[in-house]
Amino acid sequence: MKLLVDTSALLALAFRDDRHHEAAAAFVRAHPHARLVLSELILAEVATRVRARAGAQRAVAVARSLFESRRYELLFLDPDIVRGGLDVMARFSDKRLSLTDCTSFELMNRLGLDSAFAFDTDFRDCGYRMVP
Repeated sequence: MKLLVDTSALLALAFRDDRHHEAAAAFVRAHPHARLVLSELILAEVATRVRARAGAQRAVAVARSLFESRRYELLFLDPDIVRGGLDVMARFSDKRLSLTDCTSFELMNRLGLDSAFAFDTDFRDCGYRMVP
């Protein structure tokens, strides 16, 4: 199983007091062979939000663990995916989507992924399946 992993899921895993922590941890335990794809924009969001909440050392540790884990696949976006993300943003102009969300949708489309490990309902609202 290959899924895009969203910032919301990674933050849920990083913080035990996150309201989705138990569901996120249970999903990861139940699917030990799942490959989780993320872009550098997702990594940047995670590191920034962890830095704001728990400090630089924790942010660095979380980001490095994503780099070093065999479970996570970090993909760097090329200009065509970013352009496609901007097209997604224009298409869903009635929603308050970030560029990260829009490039995530474009990346999912290009990889043929229909599901994301996410707690951000924008995925569902834009036609993608969310797990858990």
